[in-house]
Amino acid sequence: MKYHDSIQQAGEKAAQVKLFLQRANLAAHPVNYAVCYEYISGHNSQLCQIIEQKLSARAPLDDFIMADLYSRFLAPANPQQELMLQEASGMVSRMAAYTDVAAEQLDDYLLHLDHSMLQIQQTKPDPVLQPIINQLQQTTAEFRLSQQQMQQQLLLANQQSHQLRHELEQLKQQRLLDPLTGLYNRLAMQNQLDLWFSEQPGRRIAAIAVNLDHFSRFNQEYGNTIGDVILSKVARKISSYVQSSGLPVRSGGEEFLILLPDVDLRSASEIAEQVRRGVEKLRFVSSRSKKTLPKVTISLGVSLYQQSENWYQFLGRTAEVLLLAKKRGRNQVASELMLADGALA
Repeated sequence: MKYHDSIQQAGEKAAQVKLFLQRANLAAHPVNYAVCYEYISGHNSQLCQIIEQKLSARAPLDDFIMADLYSRFLAPANPQQELMLQEASGMVSRMAAYTDVAAEQLDDYLLHLDHSMLQIQQTKPDPVLQPIINQLQQTTAEFRLSQQQMQQQLLLANQQSHQLRHELEQLKQQRLLDPLTGLYNRLAMQNQLDLWFSEQPGRRIAAIAVNLDHFSRFNQEYGNTIGDVILSKVARKISSYVQSSGLPVRSGGEEFLILLPDVDLRSASEIAEQVRRGVEKLRFVSSRSKKTLPKVTISLGVSLYQQSENWYQFLGRTAEVLLLAKKRGRNQVASELMLADGALA
């Protein structure tokens, strides 16, 4: 068993979990309960740190965030899955290469065979050898027919292996994408960060935290289905301002994060302002009532990664800057320079 709590300890923790879920307005389903129980137990420092940062920044905890925490810290580890994907991808790649080579060699052999038979037919062989030549021609024709059939099978196998490799790549890509918005998820973010820092340990990375203003109120009034449509369209608009070098991430229910390598704070703030204006110009109409829905706005916080902090501290500081934008009236951009100047007061 993972926990070794007594009945009394388990009961006390269960009461704390229930209270936590009520305060966070979270449903008491198994995933949320398990994450809260782990947080109350305090065994997983990273999970506790993330939740503490959310609470200190007054950021809402929703099912999306809880499911992400569960998958990252509590779901049974399965290192075999990634290994199997890698091995399958490698096997299919080798199969495709082998069939490519085999098909090419078979084409060369058949051309050489046709050339040789043409030369034999153009010569005047000894009558004694003619039956042998006739038999050779018949055998060659039969062999050529069987090889043509084999070539068709190789081509089919080649097409299938290439298709399988494409599907494997799609599967690997889907594991890195948020299914609702199509933006990258936290796994993709961590993979990309590891890559950036391995390329250049002291690399400058700017982060733009994005949060939809009053979105929970919007969901309550118009429903989650329309809310999902809004999220998807806002996500596409956000992504349109991110160049190929950057990474747009869905980091929470109505929260997004734009990571920009080799970008200074001023440039990141300008990009954030462009994103804010772009989202503000979006207009939404209900497909049922044909009525125009209220304007959707976003608040943004911009900060730079510092080598002296770990990534979770950086995300926490970015959340503080985002909170500053909300406290200043929402629908605006705040940077960590404002935070440093005491703009929060």
